Amino acid sequence: MYKYKLKLLEYWVKKIRFYFLNDKRYRQRRFFEDFKRFPDLTSPKTFNEKIMYRMLYIKNSLFTQLADKVKAREYVKKIAGERYLVPFLDVYEHIDQLNFSELPDKFVLKCSHDCGSVIICLSKSQFDFNKAKQKITFCMKRNMYYSSREWQYRDITPRIMCEKYIDLFSGKDKETTPEVYQVHCFDGVPQYIEVDFKDIHEKTHINIYNVQWELQPVTVRHPNTEAEIIKPPLFDELLRLATLLTQNIDYCRIDFLMTDSEIYFSEFTFSPCNGRMKFSSDDWDYKFGRLWNLQSH
Repeated sequence: MYKYKLKLLEYWVKKIRFYFLNDKRYRQRRFFEDFKRFPDLTSPKTFNEKIMYRMLYIKNSLFTQLADKVKAREYVKKIAGERYLVPFLDVYEHIDQLNFSELPDKFVLKCSHDCGSVIICLSKSQFDFNKAKQKITFCMKRNMYYSSREWQYRDITPRIMCEKYIDLFSGKDKETTPEVYQVHCFDGVPQYIEVDFKDIHEKTHINIYNVQWELQPVTVRHPNTEAEIIKPPLFDELLRLATLLTQNIDYCRIDFLMTDSEIYFSEFTFSPCNGRMKFSSDDWDYKFGRLWNLQSH
């Protein structure tokens, strides 16, 4: 409980700071901390500069709709069909509406309006319900906009989602089984796929592939996995689905969970790493930037 009281205090400090530091100055300062220069917001060229520009000057209501994890499901269902959605158990307006005794032995909780609120239950007999309630209660009080200045989160109504647990690792080697496929799409065309792994020590690895499933000579945030990763059976279907769901969007990253036989939509992301995505080579920051035909609306 003490942990989340401190987190709530930290959040309120950030919210108070909002009134003294406008979004542009906030973003310039954070960009300088990472890249040792200020972003070019007049004629942005790199991927991260364009994210900064988008967050400051492009207010597309579609981004808010798709950043809302409940409304994003409705969007995916309408365009691609319900088969690509993780089965829903329920949605709640308040944590007190959640009756743990009615849930299956395995489930996933997350909030509709933020990042980082995911809670996975693998066994109710070993699950700390009180700790989960404390985390969700904290997350429901938080507006992501004041913490990260990502405006698409500002007007989302907070809700608690409960989904079926998808076992990605049953009968698999966890070190070579991706946790998530993050497809970078430009003008509705998939270009690169960021694939996340965890090794036996729970250390994160990220590989980046092109659409031919060729490992690219770049890393972001974490090193490549040393294991050879075979092209997944449903890779072509993944690319088709990403194309279908990102039409008429100049850039977004769309994330999926995937087994050998199923693909499940996870979320849309419009500002990866909040415009602070550290490529191992600056050339790749420009390469991603050149792919992005930045729209002004």
